[in-house]
Amino acid sequence: MTAPDPESRPENRPDAGPESDPPSDGEGKGTLSLRLGADFVSGWRAVYCDAYRWRREGRFAVVPSLLGSPALSYLPGLDHSDLEVAEARALSRELAGQRHLLRVLGSPLPEESLAPGDPVVMRLDLSAFGHDLDALRKRALRRLARRSVRRAAARYRVSEETGREGFAALREMLGLALGRRGAPLPPAALFSSLVSALDGRILVVRDRASGEVGAAGLWFRDGPLAWTPWTGARRDPERPGHRLFWALVEKAAAEGVPVLDFGRSPFGGGTYRFKKQFGAAPVPVLFLSDRPRDLHRRYAPALRLWRALPRAATARLGPFLCRYLADY
Repeated sequence: MTAPDPESRPENRPDAGPESDPPSDGEGKGTLSLRLGADFVSGWRAVYCDAYRWRREGRFAVVPSLLGSPALSYLPGLDHSDLEVAEARALSRELAGQRHLLRVLGSPLPEESLAPGDPVVMRLDLSAFGHDLDALRKRALRRLARRSVRRAAARYRVSEETGREGFAALREMLGLALGRRGAPLPPAALFSSLVSALDGRILVVRDRASGEVGAAGLWFRDGPLAWTPWTGARRDPERPGHRLFWALVEKAAAEGVPVLDFGRSPFGGGTYRFKKQFGAAPVPVLFLSDRPRDLHRRYAPALRLWRALPRAATARLGPFLCRYLADY
């Protein structure tokens, strides 16, 4: 869902490409379309329902609303699901007349077929590079991003931390990242329950000298798919966000994971461009609902208001509001 804010940087220029292009649109499409497994999806849904005290209706969570009727969410908090498109469309038709939301992974498309703002997940096909870090560094990583990764490696160390300090680092970095976007921070109990139930890992980037946290992210593995749903980083010229994302690639390569999913981004946006530097390609996410879902337009006024609130107020209100956001 979140990624470090890539300010207006040279890495985002079109001329900052890799030495040789990553696999073309025709390669790796089946791999990039990997869906989450049913057991992972079921475990994720159960954690969300317990954390937010939602009741369940079959395979759906019933998400209350502050302003209207409750909504049925097939998989709250996840970018997509275990469903195929045809199955998801059939479920959506069965729910005609009820508020509902299903998110499902589409097939990879050429970038010219996508419109600015289209929801996509950014995925790196490590199997196309034989899980070879040198090949990934030379062929997937863009040249200027490669320099930033080298620079950040000299300044920062990365460790897996799932104790109290790891969770504190994760919440601090997500608070910064989500605050910049005007989005609420979910409750602490949600993160700890997800890590416990689904064997998650917290990667923390710290300054080698001071130990100060520069970035942090949450990692899950579901068979051939690794996924990082939340990441956050300080805005720092030493690029702690680059160190975090390259550490995610290193971990995926070391574990032999075929696909690393960097999470959802609006096509063409800042987080999309940031993730693309690491060789990730967009895969469309389809929103199936009882009503049109232009999330950026729908939430734009609320995001502006949230960014204007004091940090203390958003820290208190964020976990409360998350319980009522079916499409968050």
